[in-house]
Amino acid sequence: MKRINLNENWKLKRLEESQQNSRFNIDRLDEILTDGSLPRDCVLQLKTIPCQVHDALIERGIIENPNIKGRNNDCWIGESDWIYVCDFSLDEWQGEWTLRFGGLDTFADIYLNGRLIAQHNDAFLPCIITKLDNLRLQNTLVLHFKSARKIVNSISSPEKYQGKVPAISMARVFRSGFHEYCGPIPELIRVGIYGHVTLEQSGIFGIEELETEVVLSEDLMRGTVSLQGTYAGNGKDLRIVASLKDDEGNIAAVCEQRGFSQDMVLHVENPRLWWPRTHGAANLYTLEVSAFCGDSCQDVVRRTIGFRRIDKVGDFDFILNGRPLKLWGANLTHMDTVSGCYNALRTGELLELAELGNFNCLRVWGEGEILADEFYEQCDLRGILLWQDFYLCYSMYSEEQEFLELCRREAESLVSRLKHHPSVLLWCGGNEMLLSRDYDHPGEYCWGEKIFGKIFPSVCAKLDPGRYYHESSPAGGLFANDPREGDTHGYTHLWYVPGSYYPVFLSENCRVSAPPLRTMQIMMTPGELWPEGYTNIMTKKQRLCWPETWNQHNTNNGAVKVGPVENYLDAEDPASLIYRLGAAHANYIKRDVERFRRGKPVSQAEGPRLTKGHLLWKFNNNSNIISYGIVDYFNEPGMAYYALRNAYSPLLVSFSIEDEIHVWLTNDTQEHYSGSVVVKLFNLPENKFTEEMEFLFSVQPDQSIPVGNLNGFLQFRREHVLVAYVFDRADKMLARNVDYVDIERHLIFPEDASIELDINDGDLILACNKFARSVELIGDEDGDRFGWMFEDNYFDLVPGEIKRVKILGRHKKGTIHAKPYYSKTESSICFGKI
Repeated sequence: MKRINLNENWKLKRLEESQQNSRFNIDRLDEILTDGSLPRDCVLQLKTIPCQVHDALIERGIIENPNIKGRNNDCWIGESDWIYVCDFSLDEWQGEWTLRFGGLDTFADIYLNGRLIAQHNDAFLPCIITKLDNLRLQNTLVLHFKSARKIVNSISSPEKYQGKVPAISMARVFRSGFHEYCGPIPELIRVGIYGHVTLEQSGIFGIEELETEVVLSEDLMRGTVSLQGTYAGNGKDLRIVASLKDDEGNIAAVCEQRGFSQDMVLHVENPRLWWPRTHGAANLYTLEVSAFCGDSCQDVVRRTIGFRRIDKVGDFDFILNGRPLKLWGANLTHMDTVSGCYNALRTGELLELAELGNFNCLRVWGEGEILADEFYEQCDLRGILLWQDFYLCYSMYSEEQEFLELCRREAESLVSRLKHHPSVLLWCGGNEMLLSRDYDHPGEYCWGEKIFGKIFPSVCAKLDPGRYYHESSPAGGLFANDPREGDTHGYTHLWYVPGSYYPVFLSENCRVSAPPLRTMQIMMTPGELWPEGYTNIMTKKQRLCWPETWNQHNTNNGAVKVGPVENYLDAEDPASLIYRLGAAHANYIKRDVERFRRGKPVSQAEGPRLTKGHLLWKFNNNSNIISYGIVDYFNEPGMAYYALRNAYSPLLVSFSIEDEIHVWLTNDTQEHYSGSVVVKLFNLPENKFTEEMEFLFSVQPDQSIPVGNLNGFLQFRREHVLVAYVFDRADKMLARNVDYVDIERHLIFPEDASIELDINDGDLILACNKFARSVELIGDEDGDRFGWMFEDNYFDLVPGEIKRVKILGRHKKGTIHAKPYYSKTESSICFGKI
């Protein structure tokens, strides 16, 4: 099959007011493609497609990137019409041709050589135009994007939807562009081409469509790959060959057929199994399907697949390849507010952070964007499971026939495209539709239920029957957010929710904190960061936990969604306020996620774990605002990220501090461990360990057990710190945890704690003379403090310990600084060749 990528030679132009929201006058194209008097009205020559309007304007310096400050000063972009123009030539134009747009956002009239050939109205669907009949040797392709803002505002809802279904939920637009929840402020509406544009000559031999289904037998001994193809060419002469190779290049199976006669099936005996990263190796196979005419290969399609079997045996109880599966991770939102174009570098950094953070699962959020095939291939390769939402979110939805049909086509497209990926764990109808009904219209019918209650599950049952379909997130129990059944969203900062201490599964759980100081200094002016005369004391008249100016860089009333800031000292400057918010966020994660990992109270120690998984809301910030993300807009991880990483340690030692203090071991590895747990009391004022206890243990995979209590210490002053070390039988340290029995506001940490630094074999080596609370590592290369990465950060260090931290990130040289939060002493060391 002949494929031509139309990714070059594009022009972009904003239409004048008189030409907007009407039928585009193609005869005036030359006149329209003339520079206007303002920079925003010039003709832009695009380097390549995909490229959305904001991408092009930012690259040319016509507008500032609104994500840097978190402020959108250019709402006119979403209120304007735009045209994309591409001139291209062909050597020949005979035969059947198909034009494919991987992604258009959103309302576009498409013209080829002066004729309107299609109209597009769904941001989540590819646009495929078949049997083009007006191609020439020289061609002009024009896309007229109409203002999504104006179209949505013009929608008139039927009376039955009034006050329940907003206009935005009557159209298939990228919803996050119509509110400022993810930033920037005010909302930013995307427009333009975000996927590849391809012209295919489909009348000759080739592969037009290929669906792949992968099944592993119950006994895990036989893998089957079924292929359903749509082929072009002379059926008599067409020969299709499918082969499967393992990751060493060995052929595992081959199948061949002539013509279009039947589906193809490949069988693999004793396949290498695909495991998530917490369970084993992510073994993959390469599927290659070739179309031949005689001995000449005319077309090839390649895909990676993996053999794994996931069975749901209870309420969010999953068994993977015969082994129990608990899910620990976070919600992945869209990468960047201004553009839906896939950014492999930015996404790759987030996936590396997911691996470093001990994640084995990411949720692709229902208010996010269509992600490229490369993303799913990377998750296959890295062993990261995906909870995949369909693209619905907090709202009721239209049930008009045209809208239902668009949603059905979206589901068919997404399932057909992704179902061969071993990383895709489950399908979910979307985000918080039932919850929005419960909150806003309790007891009423949830408009849109036909979509996620009938259409989506029927599509999944037909196209991908082996995967679990979940109606909506959250769903289950007596109400949508009931923690005792199905999944729940952890909104305990606003609601008292019965059963939230040991929920079945948390698909969201959140608190808010600020990004690191270096990011905040980009986001805000000095006067905003710390207004003159501001004091960080909460009173009856000043109830905010941060300055009023910070609200201009925050959405969704985040000041009431912070962690337990009351447990930390009032701030004296921006750095200490960022610490206060970050430490509170980190403390909330430590307390809650360690409890979820234990999965049960000590009174049920012999029983099964009640909590099956936890996905934090949210992983990444899409804009430079104060929000829920534990990784900021620049992919800089904060205190909360490292708290989550530690709480997700595959072998976790933790304390349940209640009427008694119990020491727990939670084993989510595939290994059996035995040895001893040593718990020590460290006296802060005296700067020394005062007592210790030792417990022997044996813990199996997927087991969570209390190994002992600390009653043997009798009573001790709350100024003591708890330190636990886990050793195997060879005295190798397997895990460690530091915890407190009093709030930090009451504790006095040494101001003269100093860190001794060394570098050995790419690792940073640290030791301290006095207890070092929250040691922060910062790198600096000629003033550049971004892009550094450390295996661990914001950790507590105890005298007598030697800590090794891998130096990661993009920097190969610079200066590394280490400073405990309460100490006045900062240490530094040169890294690499400066």
